[in-house]
Amino acid sequence: MRRKAPTIYDIAAHAGVSVSTASRVLNGHATVNPALRERVERAMTELRFRPNRIAQTLYHHRSHTIGCILPDIGNPFFSQLFLQLEIGAFERGYTMILGNTVSTRALERTYLRTLAERQVDGLLYLGGLANDAAPDPADLQLVREVAEHLPVVVVNGELPGVPIAARVRSDEAGGMRDLLALLHTRGHRDVAFLGGRADVTTSLEKLREYDRIVPHAPAHWRQVTGLTIDAGREAMTRLLTGGDLPTAAVCINDLVAAGALAVAHERGVEVPGTLSLSGFDDIFVAQVVSPPLTSVNHNYGLLARAALDALLEGMTGPAADGMGHDLAGTPRQVDIPTEIVERASIRTVTRRV
Repeated sequence: MRRKAPTIYDIAAHAGVSVSTASRVLNGHATVNPALRERVERAMTELRFRPNRIAQTLYHHRSHTIGCILPDIGNPFFSQLFLQLEIGAFERGYTMILGNTVSTRALERTYLRTLAERQVDGLLYLGGLANDAAPDPADLQLVREVAEHLPVVVVNGELPGVPIAARVRSDEAGGMRDLLALLHTRGHRDVAFLGGRADVTTSLEKLREYDRIVPHAPAHWRQVTGLTIDAGREAMTRLLTGGDLPTAAVCINDLVAAGALAVAHERGVEVPGTLSLSGFDDIFVAQVVSPPLTSVNHNYGLLARAALDALLEGMTGPAADGMGHDLAGTPRQVDIPTEIVERASIRTVTRRV
């Protein structure tokens, strides 16, 4: 037969204290006599008592859990960032609950409702609706209803019209500018852009920088094919068959760069001898392909810490309205600088004077 789990009454009797004293120890009150606290904690250990977390959540109105919604945990960018968030949450005494939407808007809505119903203390929003260039008003309304009762921090995205606590972002546009500036200093004036999606804001942000800095690029140098390895293969195939080649190409991310690099190898195009190539995100793929890719790192650890700090401030903090806003109701914005990690995929071009 299964043994009955001990109750708070059993703990109190075993420790020789009142139920109210045992309850104050269990709920973390600092006013309990140290000797009594020690007796209660010893009784909990000896009886193998496990607190009822649901009851504690109702008592404290806190669950010590944080929800995180993201589109694809299989994407190394999101998995790398989520790992840093999970570590940081644990260090702050919180458990992270993941809502992996597999890039499905219906599942994103389901996770949003489910996490709110599970009474998470705050919500981190990565990608999905937050990166939609033309978000559905009904979806924004759903997030708005949740955000009116729950602090929400958006990472590398935007939720227009939603009362979020803060917007935390790595400077992706700055990273693209720095990458193109590096290529310029290495002698590259003719640069292609591979990958990206026209309906994703982070892609459009990088594309705007590219179009501003390389305005003379012919149409076939601008291949907006997607965000995957296959999208990289398609982009490089189109680039190689479209006409004149540039001396370099920047890719929307390292997965696209890996696919582009594979096609270059298959077609006998030397990287970086004939074509210099760079990625973005600095995931592990950038280090294991040949040649290793120069890439832009998001400062993942700093980005995660800033997002968690902003969320905790929204949950507990000193802000005027308790949700992380300033007196004008404007959400905080925290910008994290990116940094270029140089590897062997870019060569220096010597130009004739």
